Amino acid sequence: MTNLLKKNKFALLLLLFMVTACDTNTTYHSYLNTPKDGWGKSDTLTFKAPIIDSLATYRVTIEVRNKEDYPYNELYLFVAHNTKDSTVFTSDTIKCILTDKSGKWKGTGIGSLYQTSGNKSIFVTPRRSGNLVFKVSPGMRDYTLKGISDIGIKIECKN
Repeated sequence: MTNLLKKNKFALLLLLFMVTACDTNTTYHSYLNTPKDGWGKSDTLTFKAPIIDSLATYRVTIEVRNKEDYPYNELYLFVAHNTKDSTVFTSDTIKCILTDKSGKWKGTGIGSLYQTSGNKSIFVTPRRSGNLVFKVSPGMRDYTLKGISDIGIKIECKN
């Protein structure tokens, strides 16, 4: 009897977790460091986000941590993510505006490091459970981009 009760509690807890998984909104939030000597065009950052509710729609926002010595007002990023099949990727170009018109950094920061959320979100409905994979690479003309410290991805459930 005790064993059956434990199994039922576990099943109930699992069901409760699955039903309320999207009520917390943020389902994944992670940052990856760029190389210290500069972020090269071939330096792709890969994020693997576990998805529980395959029928939900998720809002994906790119976040940038840059140093004061970043030479531009904006940052273009190539963002690819897998869709219905784990081998098929959809690509987007994201423009992150890092300064206002006067050149003042828009993000919040301490010292010479600033954090800014992307100005555009990607909406994804995976249609399968498992991992959503996001590949982020710089979309700027520089072969090696200086002044970008970290790139982050925040995934929020919209259902």
